[in-house]
Amino acid sequence: MKYLQSVKMITIVCLLLIAMSCDRKKNDFIPLEHMTFTNAYYKNAVKISYYILIDNPEPAESMLKQEIIKYVENRLKNNKALTKPEISSLNFVFYRKTDDTSYFITHRDSAGELLGEEISHYQQDFIANYLISKCGSGTVEKIYLYNLPEETVASKNCDK
Repeated sequence: MKYLQSVKMITIVCLLLIAMSCDRKKNDFIPLEHMTFTNAYYKNAVKISYYILIDNPEPAESMLKQEIIKYVENRLKNNKALTKPEISSLNFVFYRKTDDTSYFITHRDSAGELLGEEISHYQQDFIANYLISKCGSGTVEKIYLYNLPEETVASKNCDK
């Protein structure tokens, strides 16, 4: 009888562990707002870069790409930067959340310092760039996933 209770208890614990591991959220996006970078070297061609960590990224490339596209679409709903004439592009830069890149959740890039930490030092954790550029009276959106060639996601009102 005690043996049967022990087996039941072990089975319940195993099922709970399996259920908890299956519940792990895929593609948890963590925006690094404090690392938003505005490149204003050219007065009429300002580029804004946003950095985002992805915790537990989807292993399937096509699913990950769709999740990134959906994330950027949601961010663009409240982003009015491209309506400003001096802004020429928005760049969303995605990295995998690891022990190394987690540092940037609470710290800024410290480029130029003697022992500076820069997120770009962790190329093994780079996932994608999603670039939105003005073209004519519209925009073109491209994704660069890992080291794959660029892929145009959308082109709206671009003059040919």
